Amino acid sequence: MEQPPEFVAQGESSSLVYRLHKSLYGLKQSPRAWFGRFSTIVKQFGMTRSEVDHSVFYQHSTAGCIYLIVYVDDIVLTSSDHHDISQIKQHLCLHFQMKNLGKLRYFLGIEVAQSKNGIVISQRKYALDILEETGLMSSKPIDTPMDPNAKLLPSQGEPFSDPERYKKLVGKSNYLT
Repeated sequence: MEQPPEFVAQGESSSLVYRLHKSLYGLKQSPRAWFGRFSTIVKQFGMTRSEVDHSVFYQHSTAGCIYLIVYVDDIVLTSSDHHDISQIKQHLCLHFQMKNLGKLRYFLGIEVAQSKNGIVISQRKYALDILEETGLMSSKPIDTPMDPNAKLLPSQGEPFSDPERYKKLVGKSNYLT
């Protein structure tokens, strides 16, 4: 193995190269490898991965229930026992560099308000962000945004100047509903 010609350091031998034993970041398989490692460590703690949603882990005991949800690099923990949460956090901190962001307030476009009476979730902020992005904040609400009997034809109207922006907006609208 040798250095590429444009990377040879001045006065250095072209035989000086680094050999990587493991390279993870930037590879297509890196998220899968990370999640595999994460799953193993969470299972070592005694949690079970949900059969319905593989990003959800749970543990039931006499002390209570622990639920862990992971999305990319965000983790949400909830339990009926604060001691359980402290233990799983300690276990995860032994294996991963983590930052505690406190009580959950906003996750995947959902606002979370917690009180002694329970939890209220809302997508109000997400909906307002979509309206602001599209410039429709001052629009008046209506029951049906367009005539349901209208026939749309390919020859009608102007094509979108930015189809990617339209696709993104449709995806956000689908997520909102």
